[in-house]
Amino acid sequence: MKNFYIKTSLGIDIKEDSVCLTLLGKTFLKTEILAAKHISIQLLSKENEKAEAYFLSKVNLFLIKHNAWTGNLTISIPRSKLTLQSFELPSPDRESLDSMMEFELERHFSSDIKNFYYSNYITAKEGNQYHIVCAAIKKEIVHYYLDLLAKLNLKPVNIDVSTFANINLLWPNIQNEKTLSILLDLSLNFIDVSILNNKTLELSRNIPINNEEYKTSFLSSGQDKIILEKTSDKIVKSIVEEIENALSSCKNIDDSKHVEFIYFLGGGSLASYITSKLEAVTEVQVITVPFTVPIKSKMADSSSMDYTATSLGLALRETKTNFIEINLLPDNLKKLPAQVINIKKTATLTLITILFIVGFMVNQSIHNNKTLAALDQQLEQIKKQMGPLEKIDLEYESLQKYMGALNIIDKANPTKLPLLVELSRIIPKDTWVKKIKLSLGTVELIGISKNASRLLPIVENSNHFRDTKFIGTITTHTTGEKFTINATVGATK
Repeated sequence: MKNFYIKTSLGIDIKEDSVCLTLLGKTFLKTEILAAKHISIQLLSKENEKAEAYFLSKVNLFLIKHNAWTGNLTISIPRSKLTLQSFELPSPDRESLDSMMEFELERHFSSDIKNFYYSNYITAKEGNQYHIVCAAIKKEIVHYYLDLLAKLNLKPVNIDVSTFANINLLWPNIQNEKTLSILLDLSLNFIDVSILNNKTLELSRNIPINNEEYKTSFLSSGQDKIILEKTSDKIVKSIVEEIENALSSCKNIDDSKHVEFIYFLGGGSLASYITSKLEAVTEVQVITVPFTVPIKSKMADSSSMDYTATSLGLALRETKTNFIEINLLPDNLKKLPAQVINIKKTATLTLITILFIVGFMVNQSIHNNKTLAALDQQLEQIKKQMGPLEKIDLEYESLQKYMGALNIIDKANPTKLPLLVELSRIIPKDTWVKKIKLSLGTVELIGISKNASRLLPIVENSNHFRDTKFIGTITTHTTGEKFTINATVGATK
């Protein structure tokens, strides 16, 4: 039997060297992984058109194969492009803290905070102290990735931080909150080290990996075991050094505290080797963060699950309440928070409402019968007076038929000249419309433009068109970006 999903959500984890995608489906009882994919890419930039084209084509194939277009999309931008700052701030209450925040952030960023999109994760501590972790990213970087995703007709509702997505994935698996622990995320080119003290993120660092043997082994599971062992020995030494450096930078952690757990994500084909060697070297229990979401049989690519932990954490953002919820999306693109529906409460209220309506109907039955009898008498009197008006009704019905026929003709053959004049006025000069289809109140434009994504608001703002949208995916050719736009003909008001 095919499952019915009340919600689907997609997480896209964009790194410097890869893009990971996880599609979730939520039923009334559970959430399942419907599809997951790890795709190796080159660093994305405006100057590297081949890398962009490869990224778009591979992601588009995933979207088409799994019908993964959804309104619940959460993405993360490469961690190296973000800044995470943590600090303590005294304040009598949260209101006062919020009013102080912009001034305080100016002290912690080298350039003007107005050049960034930022969001804060705040933890209340004893003595009117607050621990703040601020995630910030330059505005032009955010708009670059949003424009890139727009070519796939994807509109994120959240821009999260990969570190926070990993922590949200980890929290349900932590039994003892009063511990000092490390969260490690190993990708192809970076180590992400996070210090968690009593379930508070004290510090997070993203360090590049300059080990070619590790990079080769990361994606290749078919290498000789001896080579994998030696490569793991080298990378574990680097990991231990970075953990020690991170711990020494934490002001709130003194020598009396000891790391009790190391939680591990990523690692690719080396994951099992790294965890065992790291545990032997540090003498600290190393725990691989488990996937608590079941995989839908024959739908998810199980071989990709070792690489897609972060994208799973991102996809879960829209299916449940998370411990850390920040959003680096521009304010004008953020949607209003959806109200969480409690099925049991809704069913109970519905039953009470039905019982109330039934009771009201029973109590009013006698009164209604008397009222109907009185109305029947009045209706008989009115019928005697309606004879002369019947002829008027017949004429009115005849006119209605003529008007209906004229409306059908107008819809089948809309006036084309005003629409063509309007299109010639609003379409930019760097855009070529190769084909125009007009039928039944809609218009379809097919053509090529140097920047197709800007056409949608241009057509939408015209008084002649509404409900404007792209059909299919914007594709890039040597002459420009090929597009298909569909709009309803008629004034917006």
